[in-house]
This record gives sequence, C-alpha cells and structure tokens, in this order.
Amino acid sequence: MRQNSGRKSQGSIIVGGVVAVAVIIFLLVVAGIFALGSAGNDGLPTLIPTAALAAEETPDTTPTPTATPLPFTVTVLNPAADVAIDLKDSLEVVVAVSDADGVGPVSFMSNGQVIGTNNGNGQTEATLTQLWTPNYGGIHRLVVTVSNRKGDVISSEPITVKVTDRELLARHAPVWSTVEGNVTLIRGLAPLEPIEPTLLSRSELRQRLQAGFYYSPEEAERDIIVLNAFDFAPRNIDLYELSYRYLGENIAGFYDPATKEFVVVSDDDEVNALEQWIHAHEFMHALQDQHFGLEFPAEAAQNYEGAMALRAMAEGEAELIQQLYIDQGFFTTAELIDIYNLANRYRPREVEYMPPALVRAFLFAYVDGLEFVQTIYQRSGWAGVNAAWADRPTSTEQILHPDRYLAGDDPQIVALAPLTDTLGVGWTLIEQEVFGEFFLREYLRQRLEENTVNVAATGWGGDLFAVYWHEESDDIVMVLRQTWDTFNDSSEFANAYAVYADRSYGTQRLSQPDGSTCWQTVNVVCFYHTGSDTLIVRAPSLETAAQVAAAQPQ
Repeated sequence: MRQNSGRKSQGSIIVGGVVAVAVIIFLLVVAGIFALGSAGNDGLPTLIPTAALAAEETPDTTPTPTATPLPFTVTVLNPAADVAIDLKDSLEVVVAVSDADGVGPVSFMSNGQVIGTNNGNGQTEATLTQLWTPNYGGIHRLVVTVSNRKGDVISSEPITVKVTDRELLARHAPVWSTVEGNVTLIRGLAPLEPIEPTLLSRSELRQRLQAGFYYSPEEAERDIIVLNAFDFAPRNIDLYELSYRYLGENIAGFYDPATKEFVVVSDDDEVNALEQWIHAHEFMHALQDQHFGLEFPAEAAQNYEGAMALRAMAEGEAELIQQLYIDQGFFTTAELIDIYNLANRYRPREVEYMPPALVRAFLFAYVDGLEFVQTIYQRSGWAGVNAAWADRPTSTEQILHPDRYLAGDDPQIVALAPLTDTLGVGWTLIEQEVFGEFFLREYLRQRLEENTVNVAATGWGGDLFAVYWHEESDDIVMVLRQTWDTFNDSSEFANAYAVYADRSYGTQRLSQPDGSTCWQTVNVVCFYHTGSDTLIVRAPSLETAAQVAAAQPQ
C-alpha cells in the first residue's frame, strides 16, 4: 500500500511533515522523420525512389511509395534536462510539435501553471518558443501540452529546471549558517558539499503538489482500489485531491535526494524560530544523503515495506536532532514559546476527510522512527546510528520492535502465484507488495481493541499481498499470504482475525470443503490456517476464492 506514492519509486522526498515518492525525470527522445527530396504542396514529405529513372519510351511502372504521415509529437528542444538558472534570469523554452492533421492549442506549463500559450495555427510541423521568467525558487518542471484537430492531447516529458534565489541565500546566510553549524556540532557530521536552501510559500507548495509530479490521479485511482480491498477506504473518495490537500496543510519542509532540493515553507520570506527548527531537520536529511545516501536501493524500490523502514530511519534521526537542538540550549526561552505556538498550527492530526490508516502512515516515520533511532542512540550513541545506516532496517516490524532489528530478525520472503490465468479475461494486477506489520496493525485496528491487535500482529514473519481488478464488473480479488515466527503466533492471529471478520462481515461463518472459513458480504472473504502460515482471500464468489487459494504455492 503506497501512501502518496506511485509505482515509480526510484526516489523519495524526505519532508518535515511527510514522505512522498518523487518521480525520476526522463528526457523523451523522439526520432525525426527524414525525407529524401522536398515537401510537396501540402507540406507532407515525399519520398523519391532511389532507382535510376527509365527512358521516356519505357514508362516506369514502379508504384510511388505512400508518404509516411507525420506522427502526433511534442519534443522539448530547449532547455536541456537539469538546467540551473538564477531567479532573475529568463529561459527560452523551445519545442517541436507535429501532427498530420494539424496542431491545435499549445500550453507551456511550469509546475502545473500555464506560463504561455500558442494556437498552433493548424500547422503540421512547427517550432514554437516561449520566454519564461520564474516567479519563485526551487525545482520547476516544465511540460508542454498539445492538442490536435481530432481533440487528442499529448504532453512532453517534464524538464527539470533548478531556480536559485541568490538574493534570498545571501539575506538569510547568517542565520542558516548558524543553524547548520549547530546541527554539525550535535551530529558530528559536516557537509561534504554546499547545500542551498530555498523558501516556498504554502500556496507555492500546494501548486507543486497539485501539479501531480509526486503523485498522479492515475496512481490515486489504483491506490483506492487497494485501500478498499482492506476496508481502509470507500471506493468513491477522490484520494488524489484529498492527498494533496492534506500534504499542503501539513508539510513544513522537505529534502529531495534526487534533485538535492532543500525547502522550508515560509509565507513571509523570513526565517522565524520555527523555520530555523525545521531547517535543522531538513539539513539533517541533506547530511544523511551526503554521508549515507538516501536513494532507495533496488530491493527497497520494489518493496514499499522496506521503503517505509528506510524513511522511518531517516525521519527518526532528523526528529532526534530537533529534540537535541532544543535540549542543548540553541533557542532562547522566547524562541521556544514561538516554536510551540507556531508548531500547533501545523501539527499533523487525524481529519475526517482522510482515511485514518493513511494519516497514521503519514506519522509512522516520525513517531515510531524517532523511537527506533532513540533506542539505538541511547545504547550506542552516534556510532550506533552510523552502524544502523550501514545495515539499514528493512521492515516496519524492525522499526516497531528495535530489539528485533538488533537481533537480526529479517523478514521472510513469501511467494504468491500469478492469478491472471486463474481469474481469466479482464482481470488486471493492480498491486503486489509486502503488507508488513504496520499496515497489518492498521487493518486489525479498524475492528479490534489495541491489546488484541498487539497480540495478533506481534510475531509477524513476512507476507505478500496482491490485488486484482476487473474493470467491466468493478470486482476485486485480494490475496494476503503471511508467515509467522511460530505456530502459536499464527494461531493468535487466526483467533483475532475471526473476530475481525465477524465484526466486519457478519457473524455467520461458512465452513468450506477446502478447510477455510468464509464470510459472505458484498464480496466473499475466506481465511486459511496451515501450520505457521495464514492466507486471506477476498473474491466475488466462494468458487473464485477457492480457485485463488488452490493456485497458491504449497
């Protein structure tokens, strides 16, 4: 289950208030269409046969090849990828557009906002230019959207532009230098290369989020199917809109390892005590990136459970730095009063419009991550934390139970059978991921008391889930396979899950010939318990559930 993430988990932004997945930007390369000879009157390229022309008395019967229609394309020619400019500078954006039926309206956009338009004039090929002067610093992603006369719409691949506000850097250099020096003193790590912060207003932050670069409407549609499969949310909510609304209200700053962007949110272009405190947090992320690396390894990029653990490690350390920053007296009493008063305005909390499990996932890295890092720090100091960076936690179980991490209790690998052939035509795999102890607890917490959840979830050994969707019928199939540390652990979960299902789907349990216990609701939910393994299947019918269970590896 991804919280504000898509399936492009090559990078991440580490934020003072949230973690979201960032998108790696690729430059689209479009092959040109070259013609031998000149264009005809209609402007389309005409190919000339390469064979020698025959004499007049011998008519050439070779058919003339049909010209290849121009494809519908848009390619950014300038700027190149990853260009850097000053806030006062202007940038010439140049694009090549083409379509055999004629190009329609063209929109130049920066971070989702229109910065220029062109009507296209129905040309089949054109090179268009737009002069752009950024109005705030930080990372801007330029995209050009084009329509044709048929009503089709395409967009260029985003081009990343880093905009640096040199005046802002110079104005705030003394206070930022002081904060960074204090963090260096506390942590014992100095920057290996210069770090350039920037300030974004909350409206500018919301603009960035709403542009969909970190989370898209398409990803949100897929995620809501997965959330619904585990009872976390109804199908009819607009998860994309709610996500960027929640993040826009709660993000106080972020650091992006992919672009090295360092941002603190400020609406007055000043750096008050709270923003200095946030700066200390984000500066710690920059140090983490330079000394240990914050890019997810390949195995974490394919395992959201591992990604959550790594984020918790990063956020927990940055939270500890903030605590020590106060404990070691770097703020005056008056500044501390300001910090507490201002922080209460932006303190993340549960809200009625956001699924509770996602809000708690939002907070997991900060609350449980802090406890994890504190445990290591109290035992072994910063040397122990450095050692943890060299041997990073790989599961939310290890974050929730630091003793399991210290004992080397790594998650077990669990396999699921592909179900495309079993389910038949029309079914699509929406997600296959590790569920993990954190989300397992959130799943059970919807119906069970906290003590019961603790007993049921402790002893988690490993798992894997998959969610399939049938677009035409809007049916879902969910399968969650779990392995437990001991048979007793699996039995405790089995007992608790039966109560969860009774309270969720009704108390009539249906015993099946394959040994499962099922509950009939809008869907069918069936539970299997074999040795130290458990299996949960959600399907449109008892027959489908049995087929899904039978297909799983023995």
